[in-house]
Amino acid sequence: MKHLKSHLIRILVIAALTLPWATAEALETFERAGVISEVGYDNFTVHNKKYRIAPGATLSSSDPNRRKFADFMKGDQIYFKGKILNGVNYVDSIVYIVPVAS
Repeated sequence: MKHLKSHLIRILVIAALTLPWATAEALETFERAGVISEVGYDNFTVHNKKYRIAPGATLSSSDPNRRKFADFMKGDQIYFKGKILNGVNYVDSIVYIVPVAS
């Protein structure tokens, strides 16, 4: 009985130590480019996929009219990268691509 009790305690300790790792998801990164088809308060859509702007995200633009996230419009072409966390795409940095005049 004593041996069974110590064996059960070991199993419980191992299970308790591995439990936090069982629910953790791998953090996956991405890099994309495309034309914005929809803009929201804290998100945008490119190629029918919604991306959320992460807190502390950075923006690079040589166009003075596109210096803030609120300046983005449908049809703007951007390059962006970020991370996928719990199935949500969070964008860490955005580069606005200034259209070339033809």
